[in-house]
Amino acid sequence: MKKSRNVLILVIALVVLSGVYVFLSNRPSNEDEGSSKESIEISKFDKNEIVKIVLKSKNGTLTFNKVEKEVVKEKEDGEKETVIETEWEVDYPHPVTLKQTYVDDIAYSFASLYAERVIEEETPEDLEPYGLKEPQVVAEATLKDGSKKVFYLGNRTPAGNTYYLMAEGDPRVFEVWVNHGEHFSYTLNDVRDKSLVEIKSEELTYLKMQKKDSKPIEIKMNDSQSEDEARFGLGLWRMTQPYNEPMGVHSENFQSVLDKLSGLSIDDFIDDDPQDLAKYGLEEPSAELLVKDKENTLHLYFGDEYEDGKIYFKTADSKAVYGMKKDKISFIDTKAFDIVDKFTYIVNIDNVDKVIVEGRGKTHTLTLERTVKKAEKEGEEDEEVTTYYVDGKEVEEKPFKKYYQSLIGILADAENNKELEENPEVKTTFFLNVGKEREVHVNYVPYDNDFYAVFRGGKAEFLVHKSQVENMLNTLEALINGELET
Repeated sequence: MKKSRNVLILVIALVVLSGVYVFLSNRPSNEDEGSSKESIEISKFDKNEIVKIVLKSKNGTLTFNKVEKEVVKEKEDGEKETVIETEWEVDYPHPVTLKQTYVDDIAYSFASLYAERVIEEETPEDLEPYGLKEPQVVAEATLKDGSKKVFYLGNRTPAGNTYYLMAEGDPRVFEVWVNHGEHFSYTLNDVRDKSLVEIKSEELTYLKMQKKDSKPIEIKMNDSQSEDEARFGLGLWRMTQPYNEPMGVHSENFQSVLDKLSGLSIDDFIDDDPQDLAKYGLEEPSAELLVKDKENTLHLYFGDEYEDGKIYFKTADSKAVYGMKKDKISFIDTKAFDIVDKFTYIVNIDNVDKVIVEGRGKTHTLTLERTVKKAEKEGEEDEEVTTYYVDGKEVEEKPFKKYYQSLIGILADAENNKELEENPEVKTTFFLNVGKEREVHVNYVPYDNDFYAVFRGGKAEFLVHKSQVENMLNTLEALINGELET
């Protein structure tokens, strides 16, 4: 009995499932129920057939013409060929660069225009409620065959996501998606290219930025270090201004400046033909930015601030005035000391033959003697052998190099703002084997109770805490006494 009951339950379940399957298989679809609707075609053709677009509104008349241009392109095999390409140009008294895709959006709305629904089948007696008595925009496209498509754009609907629209020769009032209304409502500023010359930060070769009444910061890339540059211990970048001597650049801090270059763009088009640059503070600019990569140059001048947090600017090769959000150029406020490598003097030990250190009433001479050990076997290279001496006494390599690190590892703590006589309390002199200037003096002059001013090349531009110099002298004493741990 129990087995028979289980079989009966399974049969009933199978019948129920079969019924559900049949119902689902034969259930009317949404389309059959008429719950979905199809868009109503207003206009459909190839947008590439359009050769002219005219938008008339209360803002004036905007006319775009399609033109053919010869463009030289490089083929895969490296050879160059001339091809004919088309692009949009605008009727305007001054040169204007257009965002071609934006004008194509307008052409798209002419060529592929569908209504979401028909509001009126016949032209209503009163078009005022739809904003069509005096249309917001009259949009006209001329095709290659001379025919025209004309649309009249009305108000935005209360729903906010559609516009009222009529087509020439059609009595109906349509409701079309908002993107079509926006395309037909474009102004010249909407379709202008807002980008500036693109600078690739990873290929940057030069940067100069300067604020009015302040010294410029100038940084150049070192493609390959010259012998003269080697004596300054410069790396990938060298800062040639504002300091008296070329300085290295702190790559991580400098990168934060480079990262912001990609954010520069036009936010507002102010005046294409200014008669008075002083009106915008550009007769005597408040700031300048000049950057170059391997191929491109971007040179900008900045003027007065306007509105809320924007600033006027122009490019060096044009008098047109634009606007930009001021926070995009916040990096121009960067101080040179924020991105300079703060070593007071750093030079590779291989470029040094001798160092004289004078301090605490003593003078010590560190010497590096280099000899060449001939290769013992054919195919092997000769070996350069360096012997290290302090005051004529040979010392081991590791403690010598450890002291040398303390000597060249002194870091600037601040910029010097005083005029001082070069009366050093501690003197260091480096004798080099490269470059035109083979003798470099780095001297430490008392600034106050806590700091030394660092004189290099006869000028003192930085301050170091006295503890750093004291540590260098203590390390030297430890080296001389054989107490320097390795």
